[in-house]
Amino acid sequence: MDRQAYFSLNPWWEGRDFKTGFPREDYLEKILARFDRPQIEIVVGSRRVGKTTFLKQIIKRQLEIGVGKEKIFYLSCDHPQAVGLPISKHLEEFRQIFSLPRDERVLLFFDEVQETPNWEIELKSLYDTENLKIVCSGSTSALIKSHGGKLTGRQINTIIYPLSFSEFLNFRKIAPKVSEGYLLENYAEEYLQVGGYPENVLNPSTDYLNALLDDIFLRDLVRLYPIKNLTVARDLFLLLTSSVGTRVSFNKLANTLEVSVDTVKKYIEYLESAFLVKKMTKWSTSHRQRVYAQKKIYLLDTGLKTLLTGEQDLGFKAENAIFAHFLRTGQEVGYFAESQRELDFVVGAYQEPLPIEAKYVEDLRMDDHRLLGLKLFLKRFPDVQRAQIVTKSVARKERFRDTEIELLPLWQFLLRSE
Repeated sequence: MDRQAYFSLNPWWEGRDFKTGFPREDYLEKILARFDRPQIEIVVGSRRVGKTTFLKQIIKRQLEIGVGKEKIFYLSCDHPQAVGLPISKHLEEFRQIFSLPRDERVLLFFDEVQETPNWEIELKSLYDTENLKIVCSGSTSALIKSHGGKLTGRQINTIIYPLSFSEFLNFRKIAPKVSEGYLLENYAEEYLQVGGYPENVLNPSTDYLNALLDDIFLRDLVRLYPIKNLTVARDLFLLLTSSVGTRVSFNKLANTLEVSVDTVKKYIEYLESAFLVKKMTKWSTSHRQRVYAQKKIYLLDTGLKTLLTGEQDLGFKAENAIFAHFLRTGQEVGYFAESQRELDFVVGAYQEPLPIEAKYVEDLRMDDHRLLGLKLFLKRFPDVQRAQIVTKSVARKERFRDTEIELLPLWQFLLRSE
């Protein structure tokens, strides 16, 4: 790789400015708080979710606190000249450019690190023998698993998700007042339709999302996993997209696609690895039920559901957005089901659960038959002090037996929680 390419990728070496986009403050705060620790920072997430921009944001912050520009090295590992070269070769060239001794601490940023040969072994060797801080990014969870655990104990993982609702508003430079709830209600509905991929938030486009899916399937899934039939994988993703919010039967999916149940299970694991979907288990005090009960599967971005199934199904998209919120905030969540009745979400420990029902409607009464699952849960767990019903526009509190029920709009739930 010639030096001109290195300088092009590292504009701060020559004092040139570079774009860092909208800061993802929640992620930045966490990663910068531990930046003095030696562990390798692994940043993963779907393609085009903003990982490259996020790495540039970290670099900008390091420059702002006085780290020397010649101590920071960024490499786009899928750059045409970089592909095929080991990390150690790039590092050697970097040290030569600035005449840096091996004992001088440097910051290394490797974007899409999985594109370099033997990256796990190379990172392990650097971590064990040199004075540096490494930040890597990649588009599949294979980086977390580290192919056999070569980086076990040497890495700290950060998953970058599509934009939250508050980030969506900030990206659009929208700052409505809380008193303007009617505006926030409209923006929340737009968020459900558009989703949270940064570029698509700024310029919504079905062409963009179609190209994104093609990239994920062809560049991440087919190359990394033994997918024998790409059409089956894409049809499975479409079926899962159409089934958001419902319990999934692997047997029925296998029969519909005319493949084995094992193939369905493996392909769903691959889709999870590429940050397209995520399974949710049943909330239960029985470990057996948590493991063997049917799963619910949600998307990590509702814009993809709009792309594949249209602008309807706002209720399911709202439920999906709530689940995605729990993922971002790292909260354990499951669904409750008994006697053909179901409650969308239960958050928290068994000693103090919080039941949450998603009902994206403009009006709702407690005698509504759609709340039978919530009522059954409160009957089974009479000590529960509070519950929430996330609606489109209803905002009030009332009591059901000894439980306080808070009905609140989706926009308020998302903003308050974030």
